[in-house]
Amino acid sequence: MTRRAPFALVAPAFLGLLALACSSSDAPPAAAPADTPAPVAPASPAAATPPGQPAVTPPRGQASGPEGHDGDLAFAHVEALAREPRVAGTPAELRAVEYLEAQLASYGYEVERMPFTFENDPFRVGEVRLDGRAIEALTMAGSPGGTVEAPAIEVGLADDAGIAGRDLTGRIAVAERGVLNFGTKYENVAAAGALGLIVVNNRPGPFSGNLTLAARFPVVSVSQEDGAALLEAARAGRTLTIEAPPTVGATPAYNVIARPPGSASCAIIVGGHFDTVPGAPGANDNASGTANVLELARAFALGGPKPGLCFALFGAEESGLHGSKALVERLRAAGQLPRYMVNLDVTGIGRQVEVIGDTPAAARAIALASAAGIEAVPSQLPPNSGSDHMSFADAGVEVVFFTSGDFSTIHSPQDVAAAIDRSILDRVGDAAYLLIRDLLREVD
Repeated sequence: MTRRAPFALVAPAFLGLLALACSSSDAPPAAAPADTPAPVAPASPAAATPPGQPAVTPPRGQASGPEGHDGDLAFAHVEALAREPRVAGTPAELRAVEYLEAQLASYGYEVERMPFTFENDPFRVGEVRLDGRAIEALTMAGSPGGTVEAPAIEVGLADDAGIAGRDLTGRIAVAERGVLNFGTKYENVAAAGALGLIVVNNRPGPFSGNLTLAARFPVVSVSQEDGAALLEAARAGRTLTIEAPPTVGATPAYNVIARPPGSASCAIIVGGHFDTVPGAPGANDNASGTANVLELARAFALGGPKPGLCFALFGAEESGLHGSKALVERLRAAGQLPRYMVNLDVTGIGRQVEVIGDTPAAARAIALASAAGIEAVPSQLPPNSGSDHMSFADAGVEVVFFTSGDFSTIHSPQDVAAAIDRSILDRVGDAAYLLIRDLLREVD
């Protein structure tokens, strides 16, 4: 789910992160919840394809399992995806892409990784690596991109007392936030010879900052929770790696598309976005919708994928619906827009199935669910919000948007798998299954 107002892409718990994006002030932001789980890579696959190298196509398999949509199988995907934020343009996004590709290929689909780029990225997210653990880090405005690996050293507040006259040559400085502005912290450690700087938040949650100058080496920020391990590592002189994207230029991202083998056209596209905002594990927004898309792909591949039925997982939705826009533009140019698009976004917390869309298909979805004993009601998005169905609706495609309607945890560290209600996740998936099955009869 994206919030479309400028710098309102986030829920209140996340506002503190962007509050300093245009300020060199070191005043603390609004506190975020302190119980953020440490991000870890999904269990499978273990490593992502390095950027710039061709994707490895996973072997195609054959779908198996229960008939229809299965809530337990969907929840397993939520758990796998929501172990870390999946921000567009980051290594974590690529890890998610490879997970999605492997799942869809195992059901028997032809899977395409569709790269695209977009400008004006509001999130410049990199990583700090410690002993193989990837920790989300935000690149400060004014920092160059690049990768730096070196022994770390703790420098307190990066003031005279923290540096204490030490030679930081060949070291990554790890500083605490507070007292000095970010540009001064950078200048102090640079003068002492450092080749990288990590600033640890002094309040719970992540934050972003502006150096108000052009730095010579990467400068990133990390949350207080993750920063505790980095400060300990720096005291021991252990090696850290900073991987920072540039703060200007186009951001690369990906869609993952699954088609029946040998099928070029898609009469129906079922989709949802898999990316997140920084600092949010994104279980409800939108590992839940992504998981339901994967489980629907499995269910409809039993006996072989169905002609005309395709599935798409979109990147960079949180940055402005860029993934769905890129796919729509390509399909429109080729004269291959689908007849229907079914979108699933924020489907894991709520009391009832909510259906958004002023279309005959949306009305049909409510009727089919109700006939099956699933409570489903017409709904609409909150103000200044959007989702990927809008890209297709703008192109004249008939759309239906399934959600569970509870947006209370989205864009926050509280958006974790433990908060997902398996019952509503299953009911949304069941309602979508009934509609897609009905639409297939029509297009067939």
